[in-house]
Amino acid sequence: MQENLALQYLSAVVRERGHTHRLVGYDRRDELTRAVRDVIAFEPDLVGIATPFQFTIADTYAIARALRDAGCRAHLTCGGHVPTFCYAEMLRDCEALDSIVRHEGEETLGAMLDALEQGRPIADLDGLVWRDGTGIAVAPRREPVRQLDAISPPLRPSDPYRVGGVPVGFVITARGCIGECDYCSIRAFGRDAGGAPFRLRGPEHVADELATLHHQHGARVFFVQDDIFVLPSERKTIERMGALRDALSRRGVRDVAFWIKGRPETITEPVLEAARAMGAIHLFMGVESASAARLAYLGRLHQPHHNREALARCRAHGIHPSFNFMLFDPDCALEDVAETLRFAQDNVGLPFNYCRTEIYSGTGLLDRLRDEGRLLGDYRSYGYVMRDPRAELMFRVLRVCLHERAFAYDSLLNKLISLSFARQIHLRFFPGPRTDAMDRAVDALMAAAHEDTLRILWAAHDLAARDGDNDERRVRDLALELAFDAGQRDLPWHVEAQQLWDTLNVTGIHLTAHQASHRPDQDARAPAS
Repeated sequence: MQENLALQYLSAVVRERGHTHRLVGYDRRDELTRAVRDVIAFEPDLVGIATPFQFTIADTYAIARALRDAGCRAHLTCGGHVPTFCYAEMLRDCEALDSIVRHEGEETLGAMLDALEQGRPIADLDGLVWRDGTGIAVAPRREPVRQLDAISPPLRPSDPYRVGGVPVGFVITARGCIGECDYCSIRAFGRDAGGAPFRLRGPEHVADELATLHHQHGARVFFVQDDIFVLPSERKTIERMGALRDALSRRGVRDVAFWIKGRPETITEPVLEAARAMGAIHLFMGVESASAARLAYLGRLHQPHHNREALARCRAHGIHPSFNFMLFDPDCALEDVAETLRFAQDNVGLPFNYCRTEIYSGTGLLDRLRDEGRLLGDYRSYGYVMRDPRAELMFRVLRVCLHERAFAYDSLLNKLISLSFARQIHLRFFPGPRTDAMDRAVDALMAAAHEDTLRILWAAHDLAARDGDNDERRVRDLALELAFDAGQRDLPWHVEAQQLWDTLNVTGIHLTAHQASHRPDQDARAPAS
């Protein structure tokens, strides 16, 4: 299972306070019984449930109620982006929950543990919301920690996550975001907390953590989970990358690779040169759309030409990009969708996926739709109908025929992004004929999947574009026909993707062990203090 840094930072707080804890994994509803059994067996005084997305609220309720039904009498709380904004609704609708932690949780969790240990009530703690008689009480906000270097590093699992068989270390070098995207809850989360919405860790402090991951856990790849790693300032970005590279070198960390994130308008030639020198092999980029009108609506600061230029620069510097297309939003027109499809057609050899712009609590887009009287659903799942009925029709057709291909969490196109990264790791660390063959196989699968997906997207587009097409039966029949057509290829492509993933992992484990046995002793020295 991939690491969860948010929970691992909280685990470090529990350890520092001298308490015992256990992280219980939960991804799907069929894991509920096992998760509840694991919690009950631990006999905790406090149970915290992570609720990062709107669609996970139902799971939070199911876990809390199942724990109560199983006899759990611990204090039940939850936290994350969604509870920060939806605390009133969640405490109203789930009687099993005792409290809500708002904003960043390290300091609040520590205060809760101290109160429980000393037999004091948890109420009145900054950053917390709880029931008070028939209503709720909201304590003052707890401002985010300004000096991130003062926060203890996350408590890591003993068995590292692997991609392509190579140990990967997940890390954050900053918290928050300085973007103005109207649809993003990350910016809203930081702004609502007060204080500084964007904070950087020092390169030396980051290097200490990465050196520990490298020397003690064998990590050769670092997955930087910052919401923004490439800064708006080219100079500051280059200086920061250079400082991190030099700090790692002083700690004996040299032969490593990075996955980083950036915005198209910030991806310049000098930035990519510095990123490559640092070890970056992959850049997840906020492309979002090929329509200038849609980018402006979403609050993005770049133009379509920035997308094209950034992708071309990445290719020239040997850094693989990946991205998502927000193909639909509340005000998009069918012509906007076509612009993005044409851009996608020009880049079928790259890993990317499609989605609809979703509505998250605390965002400007939610407020805009509410003011316009267009917001549908409630805090558990917001929705909308697009202004252009043709775009709405196209989306409804695609929800039927491309769910497994593109829209599901474990969709084929999402898996291909991960698979592409795995082969990049092999190209970086294990060059040779076998890796070249795997590289060609991944490219062929990705190109075939993208070409076929675009064929389906254009078929749905053409159906929606027909003037006066109100034949519901014909629309439904075509959607089912396209879904059946896609499904016939999805299964073998899922199987092929899994086989390639498994082969890369098995091969990578073997080659990593082989290289480690032939590595000079000085490469395995302990990190500098």
